[in-house]
Amino acid sequence: MSKMITWRKSASKDVRPFFGTATLENSVDAAEIRLFGDGDYSAEANFLVEPADAPNLAITVKPNVEPATLVTDSIKKSDLVLAVSVLQPFLKKTVVIGQFPISKALPEEVEIGGDVLEELGGGANAVVEVALCLAKKLTKKPGSPFLLGHWLSKKSFSLRVPKPVEVFNVIPMSDKDWEAMGWPAKTMYSVDYIGGFNEPAVKDRQLANVRVHSDVHRKLTLESSQRLAKPIEASLAAEITAQIIASSLPEWQDSDEVVPLSPLSAFMKRLDAVQKTSFTELKNLAMQPGMPKLKAFLHATEQTVRFIKEG
Repeated sequence: MSKMITWRKSASKDVRPFFGTATLENSVDAAEIRLFGDGDYSAEANFLVEPADAPNLAITVKPNVEPATLVTDSIKKSDLVLAVSVLQPFLKKTVVIGQFPISKALPEEVEIGGDVLEELGGGANAVVEVALCLAKKLTKKPGSPFLLGHWLSKKSFSLRVPKPVEVFNVIPMSDKDWEAMGWPAKTMYSVDYIGGFNEPAVKDRQLANVRVHSDVHRKLTLESSQRLAKPIEASLAAEITAQIIASSLPEWQDSDEVVPLSPLSAFMKRLDAVQKTSFTELKNLAMQPGMPKLKAFLHATEQTVRFIKEG
């Protein structure tokens, strides 16, 4: 019997069949972003924006594209445009900030106005993209882009607020650690809520202590285990958040409103991406025994089903 071979994708990367324009693939790699007016530019691709800082976002992009290098045998400068856009994956909405012909002088900086950020939910959990694209439809040729808007080079800057699991103090626990607490040796995780779910978020203040079995924690942090890690992390995030909600409910069930910039307000925004839910409706869901429907919403926000399917 022949041995079955299982093929696995080892890295996520867009496959661009445009070998005719390969020299342009890294054209926007040097692009930088500045999140706040008094901040510095950075070429990093991922940023965490604390809820308290989100209202102060004043985003500016520096494309850092050198038009003189954008020359190929098949593509002219007049065929190209530099596009800057912002998209909000949860809202499935994209705003094009500007399209700048490569044949003309490119701006050194591109500002993203506060009105755009407000339209996209405040700017957190958004993606800013800088892309070199076709400005027109071209004759179809092997190895070359031809559709209007085809991108040849792209760089994305991801801005997101920390998920609740990221403001937990995660404590790896061995068998002996669990037993010393009087718990079973193979306990997977436990949650000890500290407080502050409906209070303004404060940097470095933890909502809870989350204890995770050291074997599980090690497996989830190994790069080679990411196909397994994503669905488990999504499921854990949903279940941990459910426990936080249940434990914190006495603190806010009699409140008239959600405190701005609190972890609860951030959670409500994530919940709205799945289904618009009022504060009163959230209270009713949280007071149901076992919170079955609220847990369903939590797993939907964490995309648990998607990660299990893709894993």
